[in-house]
Amino acid sequence: MGGDSFSSGAFNDPKHVVSGPGLERTIYSSSIGAAAGIFYGGCAAAWFPDPVESVGKFGGASGRTSFRALGQTVLRPAMWFSFAAGAFTATECAMEAARNETKDVWNTLAAGMVGGAVVGLTNGRPQVVAATAIATGIFMVALDLTGSKTVFDEKALDHKRMGLLPETHKESAALSALKSQYPQHKNL
Repeated sequence: MGGDSFSSGAFNDPKHVVSGPGLERTIYSSSIGAAAGIFYGGCAAAWFPDPVESVGKFGGASGRTSFRALGQTVLRPAMWFSFAAGAFTATECAMEAARNETKDVWNTLAAGMVGGAVVGLTNGRPQVVAATAIATGIFMVALDLTGSKTVFDEKALDHKRMGLLPETHKESAALSALKSQYPQHKNL
């Protein structure tokens, strides 16, 4: 596996840092958002129990999935996911340029609030827009402050994942004593 600007290419490397000009980062995150939205829309269309159909002007066959309705079912989430990701990244890049500060919590707060507002716009109610903006902003700040890792001891996790066991197992004294006490279970 070769490395590129987004990954070092190592097998267990979780690093995925996107850097570069703001427009490039915005297009990249919008593309990732669109891909996630297409996946979500495809899953929603696949698990919907009834046929995905649209009401046409001239009637048509009822109970059959139409390509137009399927496209709307799949592409609508792709559009909203893409807008939310693009709005977040564009706002973060604009804040970085305006404040001349990168990796700052205030940039993340503003970007999270704009991204959350876009998510809230799917409902259309101002209270929902405000609530999702505030909640997403706070969540993004918490994620930025704590980091994206969910483990405390990285070395222990790396040893747990990639560590090698010794060639021969060495029994503890307590286990040897138990095996001598219960000889019928010595081969366990």
